[in-house]
Amino acid sequence: MIVTKRVEGEVQFNDGGFAEVQTYGIEGIEKDLLLQTVHIHLEDTDNTSDEFQKRFSVGTVLEITTTTEFTIKLEPGLDWQDLRTAGSGGRVN
Repeated sequence: MIVTKRVEGEVQFNDGGFAEVQTYGIEGIEKDLLLQTVHIHLEDTDNTSDEFQKRFSVGTVLEITTTTEFTIKLEPGLDWQDLRTAGSGGRVN
């Protein structure tokens, strides 16, 4: 299952090497809730350190789209056939 959501974030810190962004919800049950702190690293951009500090200056509000993929973590030695059998009450779908 893949979930995409929109949040916003405000740059709280930037030393030219990485920026720290506090994210918050803007829709649904997460609206106005503080969510998590994320880091943006200089090496993930094509900016110089000075450009990075200007682009992500403290106080800048960012629009952020996140995509999360959820998958079932299989235990060692367990395969998808075992999982399907357990999930169907012993029947193989």
